[in-house]
Amino acid sequence: MNHTDLQQPFDSVFLARLEKLHLCSRKIFSGRINAKHVSRKLGTGTEFADHRPYAPGDDLRLLDWNIYARTEKLYTKLFRQEEDRNIFVLMDCSSSMAVENQKWDFARKLAAAIAYIGLYDMDRIFLLGFTEGISAKRPVLRGRRGVMQALEFLSSLHAAGGTDFLKTSKDFAAMHGQKEGMVIFVSDFLDTEGVHSALDRFFSMGFEVLAIHVITPAELEPKLLGEWKLVNPEGGKPYTAHLSRQTLARYKKEMASCGDMLRRHISARRGAYIRAISSTKIEDMILKELRAGHLLA
Repeated sequence: MNHTDLQQPFDSVFLARLEKLHLCSRKIFSGRINAKHVSRKLGTGTEFADHRPYAPGDDLRLLDWNIYARTEKLYTKLFRQEEDRNIFVLMDCSSSMAVENQKWDFARKLAAAIAYIGLYDMDRIFLLGFTEGISAKRPVLRGRRGVMQALEFLSSLHAAGGTDFLKTSKDFAAMHGQKEGMVIFVSDFLDTEGVHSALDRFFSMGFEVLAIHVITPAELEPKLLGEWKLVNPEGGKPYTAHLSRQTLARYKKEMASCGDMLRRHISARRGAYIRAISSTKIEDMILKELRAGHLLA
């Protein structure tokens, strides 16, 4: 398959808008050098960014009691922070991510935009590709000079093989388990058997976890009817199936159920879940959907 080269994925107007955005934390992390993020040293130059509804486990120091006094509803304050933090972007490189060129390119552009925002904010950006474990990694990047290196790394990735979230979580723990920060998955999350346990490992290590669930329109609303030979892009023998309207209805119900279970599992552990349909314009996905999901402000 031919895929988009990510050396210049966005125009100058969109880049200028990205430079005004910031990755929002619901947790407080310690940092090493002065950047733009709230640290555990609260009260020194913090800058308010946004609100989000309170979720059990949120830091009580970040509750906005003024809003509570007016509405009797709890909201957590999100801040631009005063010290740098670790941002880990884990890019799913399994075969299913490239069933359509649009899906693979869309996912990598999302990862590129997130990396750009973090680098512009002077965060430490770690880029990792995963399949049945961590399959590619880029040494830590920091500052605007790291943008081209991030794009080169994402351009070099190829989608092949299966998915094993549990093995990926173990590899990550061995590499970065002693660190702290935000872990952002860009994936179609088709490893339904291992993903929940794997995510729990990340939460248990103290990371803030954000899941961007990439889905194509064809995966969401398949139009196929009749006899078809179906192939699992991540392995296994092809088989012939008769796809009726009832079969597609069951598929869509199961698809929705898996996504909802993933969302509820992550939200219950103070993480964030965002569904990203690959036909969405990348500008709308970043500037509207990710902001609405309180990932960006």
